[in-house]
Amino acid sequence: MNDSSEVSFYRSVEKRIVGELSDTERLVLIHGAIWFFLILASYYILTPIREQISSTYGVENLSGMFWGTFISMLVAIPLYSMLVGKIHRRWLVPSIYAFFIATLLLFYVAMRGLPEEYQVWVARVLFVWISVYGLFIVSFFWSVVGDMLSTAQGRRVFGVIASGGSLGALVGSQVARRLVGPLGVANLLVVPAVLLFVGLLVYFSLENTFQRSLSSADSDSPQIKSGRATGGNPFAGFWAVLQSKYLAAICLYGICMATCGTTVYFQQSEIVNAAFETQEARTEYFADVNFSVSIVTFVFQFLIVGWLMRTIGLGWTLATLPLAYVVGLTALAISPTIGVMAVISVIGRSAEYGLCNPAREVLFTTVNREDRYKAKSFIDTVVRRGGDSFVGSVYRKLSSSGGGAMAALSWVVIGVALFWALLSLFIGKENANVAARVGGE
Repeated sequence: MNDSSEVSFYRSVEKRIVGELSDTERLVLIHGAIWFFLILASYYILTPIREQISSTYGVENLSGMFWGTFISMLVAIPLYSMLVGKIHRRWLVPSIYAFFIATLLLFYVAMRGLPEEYQVWVARVLFVWISVYGLFIVSFFWSVVGDMLSTAQGRRVFGVIASGGSLGALVGSQVARRLVGPLGVANLLVVPAVLLFVGLLVYFSLENTFQRSLSSADSDSPQIKSGRATGGNPFAGFWAVLQSKYLAAICLYGICMATCGTTVYFQQSEIVNAAFETQEARTEYFADVNFSVSIVTFVFQFLIVGWLMRTIGLGWTLATLPLAYVVGLTALAISPTIGVMAVISVIGRSAEYGLCNPAREVLFTTVNREDRYKAKSFIDTVVRRGGDSFVGSVYRKLSSSGGGAMAALSWVVIGVALFWALLSLFIGKENANVAARVGGE
């Protein structure tokens, strides 16, 4: 096969999956998929560590760690919004990444060097840090990529970009499973730090090629200016949510997601702790679940979510996750076993990462840049972790009240999931209205 026929073949495959792409869309897709691969590979190396911490220290401490995460978000988001308002994107990205790399290395030193009596506190702080990192680094990635694409472009390529992340999650979960034994948890922390550094290099390549691709465009183009500081105040994201029906609905969507997800998460912690005796066995279980999630998610992202968004629309695509929770929570209420828990974890998280998340990211391509960074980060981090913390406290209180209260909670959360599905359809309609007003389509 000669070069021209190879190009023709790959373009035909590309057209079948995502449609006809411009040169700018193609370069964002390729760089974005590689960058997201590295981000999720780093996170999925850390995720089994966080899960074994949660199962080791129990529900009574897990609730406190969720509140610690929420408080950390309340402090971090205004500081981040201040940076967004004052720093060009070219310097904002390396500043954020330098912070996360440095703190990872500090945890490595603490776990290797501090006495045993301090390790319980290192573990709890590490749990909070991983929780902050997982939400923030992903939200930040989509804010940067969303800067470079319109709503219509996002529908075409976000699913495939997300599938690059799923491959990274697949690799990261297996790295964690295979290396945690021979290396130990402390040494394993160095690997995601290296992956983040490589991801930063990929960002620099994306930024440079993106700017070159726009060099012949009108200097007044919004995309030319898109890397500049947004201005505004550090609390603009919070006020934007209060003033916009569209952003408020997305915020409520995040609260519903937190309510259902955290309920399952706490039940998982108790079920896994009862099923496995050692930290290593729990870490391996979570790594296996992550591996399965990554495979199913990749199929959803690479082959299904783009087609769904183009055919049934954003609203019904967003509704797939709450409908999956309705089925999963019902099954868990009837049979709270490790087998049912594993299936629900795989299906629920695959629907979230493979279908819901790419659709959610498209929602933010229709808003202005300040809201894309500040309001999005506020919703993805503070709102999400605030919901986690509140639901975690309710779960802890009800778990001490007996099985009747827990059963009642399960059925209440199923009702939340049904409301969540209806909310998804409303958001889909609002997105169409907002896109029509701003010319995003």
